[in-house]
Parts: sequence; C-alpha cells; structure tokens
Amino acid sequence: LCQVSRLNLLRLAPGGHLGRFIIWTEGAFKQLDSVYGTQTTESEQKKGYKLPRAKMSNSDLTSIINSDEIQSVLRPKQTRTEFRAFKKNPLKNFGFMVKLNPYAMPARRAELLRSGPGAKRPALDAEARA
Repeated sequence: LCQVSRLNLLRLAPGGHLGRFIIWTEGAFKQLDSVYGTQTTESEQKKGYKLPRAKMSNSDLTSIINSDEIQSVLRPKQTRTEFRAFKKNPLKNFGFMVKLNPYAMPARRAELLRSGPGAKRPALDAEARA
C-alpha cells in the first residue's frame, strides 16, 4: 500500500525494473494531477514542478533515420579506410628484429653454433684438463 502523495520509485519498481503489478484507485488517479501536474499545468502541491516533456514526438527512430528526408542530406558512406601497419614486437618477431638490428642474425647464428649439438662445454673442458 502506497499513498500517491508519497510515491517511492524503489517501492514501485525495486531495482529499477519496471513491471510490478499496481492497482490504482479512482481517487489516486485524480490526485496524481494535483501532485505532479499535467503537460499544460504546473503541480499544485510541488512548487514549480512541471512534468518532463518527451524529447521526441515520434519514438520510431529507425523509420526516422531511414526516411527519404534524412537519407537525402546524409553524405555517402566511406568505404575506403586508411591502411595502418601493425606494430610488431622485435623480441617475438625475429624478422622485425633483423630490420631494426642487422647484427641480430650473425649474433643468433653464433649463439646457435655455440649451443648446438657437438659443441663442447667450457666446464667439461676444464675438468678434462685437470
């Protein structure tokens, strides 16, 4: 049960979800106009309160956008987009690393030769000599 003069949005629509079943009395409907006013008159109980006006008289936005009046003044759709190269990470992309640092390829080759199969390890050589 809720009085018209003390309406609470959280009780009428808890959580902001509209759709609660509400039964209004005839007296409550008559009192709504004096509490909130109408589109043409101000509220009698709330000082200076006017009902908010709708921003659009026709709320069918798709029909408005697709109308001939709107479509005739729109500029044509741009189909060509500007090509932008992706930034590549030189630590993950070896080809890009070579572009930035030409010495990267001989350095990698030398590292592979040092650590490849059949390469002697310096620690084992020292033990073999001792």
